[in-house]
Amino acid sequence: MLWSVSGNTVRWTIAGRVPAGETAAGWEQMCLPILWCSVTEDRHEGLDIRQWGRLVRRRKWLLLAIVVTIPAFVYFGSHLLPKTYQSHATINVQPTVAGSIFGGRVTAKSSTAEAQTLLKTPVVGRRAARILGMPPSAARSLSGHISVGPTDPTTSDSSFLTIVATDSEPLTAARIANAFAQALAQTRTANAIKSINRQVKQLELQISSEKSNGASADALEASLQELRVQKAAQSGTTELVEGAVPAGAPISPQPKRNTEIALVLALLIAAGLAPFLDRLDRRIREPGELEELIDAPVLAMIPDDAFPGHLAGLHVRESFQTLRAGLTYFNVDRSLSSLVVASPVQQDGKTTVAVNLAIAYALDERDVVLIDGDLRRPQVANRLGREVEVGLDSVLVGRKTLHEALLDVDVGAGRLRLLPGGTPPPNPAVLLGSQRMRSLVAELKQQVDMVIIDTPGLLAVSDAIPLFSQVAGSLIVARLNRTPTDAVRRAKQVIESAGGTVLGSVATGAHGGGVYGYYGYYGYYGEQSGRDEVENGNGSGGRRLRNLTPFRKGNGPEGE
Repeated sequence: MLWSVSGNTVRWTIAGRVPAGETAAGWEQMCLPILWCSVTEDRHEGLDIRQWGRLVRRRKWLLLAIVVTIPAFVYFGSHLLPKTYQSHATINVQPTVAGSIFGGRVTAKSSTAEAQTLLKTPVVGRRAARILGMPPSAARSLSGHISVGPTDPTTSDSSFLTIVATDSEPLTAARIANAFAQALAQTRTANAIKSINRQVKQLELQISSEKSNGASADALEASLQELRVQKAAQSGTTELVEGAVPAGAPISPQPKRNTEIALVLALLIAAGLAPFLDRLDRRIREPGELEELIDAPVLAMIPDDAFPGHLAGLHVRESFQTLRAGLTYFNVDRSLSSLVVASPVQQDGKTTVAVNLAIAYALDERDVVLIDGDLRRPQVANRLGREVEVGLDSVLVGRKTLHEALLDVDVGAGRLRLLPGGTPPPNPAVLLGSQRMRSLVAELKQQVDMVIIDTPGLLAVSDAIPLFSQVAGSLIVARLNRTPTDAVRRAKQVIESAGGTVLGSVATGAHGGGVYGYYGYYGYYGEQSGRDEVENGNGSGGRRLRNLTPFRKGNGPEGE
């Protein structure tokens, strides 16, 4: 069913069609169990992939900023860091006579170990500094630029070593590596020659003392000659196999690698941040959260299009029909002749829900009275396009009778009357809590099928508290992505403490209509049917569909 405002008359038409052979009431009774199944669907414990996906979509801009900003910051930051170049020099280390002065066999492994230790000594550092044309005092800083290790670590008896030098300039790094290779070779040769010279002197002294013993002197002469031959061969024990050359690219920083690592970390941060922020966010995000907070069903989801300033589609009408049907189905065992529409705070959409729900009941051939109980900021008459001369305040103070204050609103079916708020009084809480208000509500419940009362924000002012015990039940209206969870929990406590009954909740600000936003299938065919009527010009129904802007005439604040 659809409705529109034309002057002071609310017109209606039927865009959807009940299947052949079924009455509207019968078809509704068939569909309502499906509604119940939808509302009470099982909720999985923990955070499944679908819930996590909703969290990511909800925070998509923040998470996207993290995923983009962190890698970008690392990438540009890497380019600003000083560059480090690395060069390698490979040497072949052979045993020297210095390693066997006192006899014994020296292996290649012991020679490379000796060379690695020698390379880090100040003696080699000072030699390298002289080769580079630097003062000896630079030896310590130069040693910090080099490292040495086996060229092939997997081979235990390899005689090859690689000297690695690093510097901010590629040419300097290569010169340092070559200088240390040359200094190591010179130092090993000098040490070996010095050892040989000591042995030569010892042998010469022994030969002088053994001249009388010919055989012994001849043996010593042979050893002396062998030492002199080995002395000449020491310059080849440390050979530069491959000299260092300037590197073409720095080893650090590596913007590409750093950016890839930063991207992975950003994704992990974003993945963990989504549920963390959701824990910190105290606003209601999903209808299921509202259902758990008040331990009552979510009877309908009202889309943003229902609020003033938006163009409503068929899904808006279907949402309020779903709400009316849900109230009927969930209260089959009780007489539901009156209810209060409440919300924890302002701007949740309670006035929108109260007005449209009253019309939905009237379209169901009911006699309905809609009371604007928000005496501080009455909006209902404005939504229905009615001029207010007298209102609820005048009735409660005895200036007017109830019959004089009620305004008829033509919806084309049933009966809808409005009792507007009137002029804001100085004491609205006193008036709504008076005995006269109790008598008025009781009188209306006896006379009509349904009494709906709109109220101010429940946690903002205490005006509505006396009304909860006077009606059959209350609806809690909460706006998704806006209403705090603590406010909804507190509103339920206030209603129950005041002797009221929470019939269910309504989630406003949704992206779809119906229950949990699943308008889909019926919305498509209902809208297609409406378009067909307009295109075919089927009498007054087509004219009414062109003006479907329910309750947009008023200037009330959006979200009320």
